[in-house]
Amino acid sequence: RIPRELQRGGVQRPHPLNSPTAMGRVKKEEDLGPEADENWKSKDPKALAHEIATFMGGEWPTRPVRKVQLAADGVPTGDEELFEMTMLNPTLLSEMSLKTRFLFLEVYLEDLQDVYSEVMETLKGDKVTYDSLRKFKHLAISLAFNAVSDVCQQAFDKTDFDPFPEVAPDERPGCVCPLDVKAFTQQTAAAVALVKMMVDAEGELPPAAEPRIVRVEKKFYYDDI
Repeated sequence: RIPRELQRGGVQRPHPLNSPTAMGRVKKEEDLGPEADENWKSKDPKALAHEIATFMGGEWPTRPVRKVQLAADGVPTGDEELFEMTMLNPTLLSEMSLKTRFLFLEVYLEDLQDVYSEVMETLKGDKVTYDSLRKFKHLAISLAFNAVSDVCQQAFDKTDFDPFPEVAPDERPGCVCPLDVKAFTQQTAAAVALVKMMVDAEGELPPAAEPRIVRVEKKFYYDDI
């Protein structure tokens, strides 16, 4: 039964606690961007990404000009040699769908060369800035290129960080690290060559990847009981 004080003209009034102003303010609707089921015109994944990025006046990001080009002298051409040299763990890549892997690697190929240039632009003598090298290491280890990541870590291990506290995550203004530039360049070139090999194959993993994929059998906790 509806209480009389909540009735007016035969229409039920909302309970005060259910009113949008019950807590003293009107909740502003949050703009969450385009709906997931937006009727996009593009069907090709690349074109679709561009359409979404530029939706309602958005801008498509542009890449910086590479001031330092990566030299590929002496880099192996075979997949087995490249896997051996780069120490790439292909497990993460193997878990992606072919289409996703192809699109991911296309972007990653450019990122490696862009950030390599960023690091080398800071080179003075045998030292580079911590901030740029840290950025590169994050990029390398995100796909498990372990060899070039180790070269970066060796530079960090030789650096005294105490006079250069972090002012923000991964930012130490004025801090420089002694880098083995030759090893860094060779390992980066090998990583780029291996990624390009997979991009040219439209995301297909080369034969040398298969024995290096870590496969974990999924079990429920009670399987061994």
